[in-house]
Amino acid sequence: MKTITNIFIIITLAIISITTYAQEQIKKSTKVEIINNKKYYVHEIQKGETLYAISKVYNIDQNIIAFENPEIFENFKVGQKLYIPINNEVTNNNQNNKIHIVIKGETLYSISKKYNISIDDLNKNNPGLSNGLQIGQKINIPQKSTNNVTVKTEKRDTTRFIYHKIEKSQTMYSISKKYNVSIDAIYQYNPELEKNGLKNGEIIKIPKNRIIKANNEEIILETKSDSIKISNTIEYIEPVKSINCGNYNYTDKHETFKVSLLLPIQSDAFTLENEDEASLLNSNFSPQPKPFLEYYEGFLLALDSMKKDGLNVELKLIDIKKDSAKALEIISKGELDNSDLIIGPVYEQNFKLVADYALSKGINIVFPINSQNSEAINNSRIFVINPSFNNQMLQVTKYLASFKDFNYIVINNETEPEKEIITNYKSILFKEYTKNFNSTQAPYKEIQYSQLGFGGVENSLKKDTINVIIIPSGNQIFVINLLTKLQPLTKKFKIILVGMPSWKKFDNNIEIEYLHNLNMYSFVPFYTDYTNLNVKSFIIDYRSNYKCEPSKFSFLGFDTGIYFLKVLKNYGNNFQECLPNIDVNLLQANFNFVKLGEKGGYENNGIYILHYNQDNDVKVVNVITDKVKNPLNFPDIQVRKIKQN
Repeated sequence: MKTITNIFIIITLAIISITTYAQEQIKKSTKVEIINNKKYYVHEIQKGETLYAISKVYNIDQNIIAFENPEIFENFKVGQKLYIPINNEVTNNNQNNKIHIVIKGETLYSISKKYNISIDDLNKNNPGLSNGLQIGQKINIPQKSTNNVTVKTEKRDTTRFIYHKIEKSQTMYSISKKYNVSIDAIYQYNPELEKNGLKNGEIIKIPKNRIIKANNEEIILETKSDSIKISNTIEYIEPVKSINCGNYNYTDKHETFKVSLLLPIQSDAFTLENEDEASLLNSNFSPQPKPFLEYYEGFLLALDSMKKDGLNVELKLIDIKKDSAKALEIISKGELDNSDLIIGPVYEQNFKLVADYALSKGINIVFPINSQNSEAINNSRIFVINPSFNNQMLQVTKYLASFKDFNYIVINNETEPEKEIITNYKSILFKEYTKNFNSTQAPYKEIQYSQLGFGGVENSLKKDTINVIIIPSGNQIFVINLLTKLQPLTKKFKIILVGMPSWKKFDNNIEIEYLHNLNMYSFVPFYTDYTNLNVKSFIIDYRSNYKCEPSKFSFLGFDTGIYFLKVLKNYGNNFQECLPNIDVNLLQANFNFVKLGEKGGYENNGIYILHYNQDNDVKVVNVITDKVKNPLNFPDIQVRKIKQN
């Protein structure tokens, strides 16, 4: 069993012990109320209680408690009353039955046993069950219900909500525009709408702007974006603008940097434990990916390397999934207050909460794995590791525009996503080509495939130059059909194909030989050269520590750790202005962070250009950041020779 598994077993046992103790201290309420025909326990929060511990006492998912008590997103405090659904049942006085709300893990069999009713009777009373169960789905339970509890009419909270009566022909979009609120925000406070849709005459809640208190500071949740924004009453701690990057001397200061790492790591740890048991029983067992655990393992190796290099680091690992309540709890308890750097969370909704909080505290924060973070354009403390698709297209187009006399051909299948890609591509191509070649117009052709067909593609090719074909489509059938038809033309024309990242979804169905025949150039933000000595050394260390092979997430965790820890050591925790000065040898990335506007954060724009050549090799031919990094030695593209029998 892995060393890391033992660590997590100890952590898990500790968590179980603490949770068990907390559950023993929490008393289950005997007070019951009915609100809108739905039964609730009324629980008053006591000192030391947490949402997680309360959910365990009442045997209910904490997300259901959060949906029923949206005010916990504002406060979770002693004396506050929580309304906790009883057995997920809603008493329906008009139909003499119960309505069961499905929670995670339930099956038709478990529900039938719970209410002592046959599965056939459940299906008869709920025709839609044949489509499967969904979390939050309402199921009619045919039985009489007698309860000796008091009935309470729901009080409308007009300070926090607008109560809207749905009118004929209204849609979620029209309602969201009417009140200047996101559709997601409406669904959050009216979860039944996702299942049942809009009904004429129904009353729904529209959230107003809310004020959340985190560490005694006011944070406004704006309904339009449904994300937390720092109010104007909070003083922003902006990055230092005129810092002298040569003045910081870690040897003199020798301070200890505090790094907070927020990952949904516990589920990966449990998966690992189960796999260790399964592998003993089945020699052919194939392990599942564990991206967040692997990322953490890679980060730990970077941390160990930097500690050997004399850096003092105090790492705090916080397990956080897609739970906004958990993110706010972490913030309100001040767990991130003294951080010099925050890495994560990985899910954007949680990241928004933590990133806005980090901005108010002047803490740099890294979006570690996914691309396209919408908050980065307005938050000067955010660093996005994974370049967005638009950024990657910008870089590869810069590269292609560095060569004169190419014949650029774009094949348009006329979908909306393609139109957006083509518009951006054409704008960048013309701008860069004009700059590189004294305002010469780029030789560009766009083929409307629905009108001109493959004949239009063939007629646009030139024999006396290299033809660069761009197919921005993500449609598998269209792309594979087009690549197949292009094969014979490689015997008459010099062709370069520009591959799209979206093709990875169906690359198992593409003949790899076709890509080599077409001299495909693809662009990727991360690439591992297994002949590199540093990569080989990392693999040996990783195997030694974790008894398995590193994944791309392991490499990414190491690269993120080694880069930002070195930045801290060289320039301290206010390092934005100094990033152009640092050059760190990484394993699979080439970080180059560029600022996203005056008030924005930073996004990595370093990508690799790969060439699928006719010798059946895949090689890195260049690295692009804000400029083409390597010399422009373009490989010799030839017409494919016909094999002789």
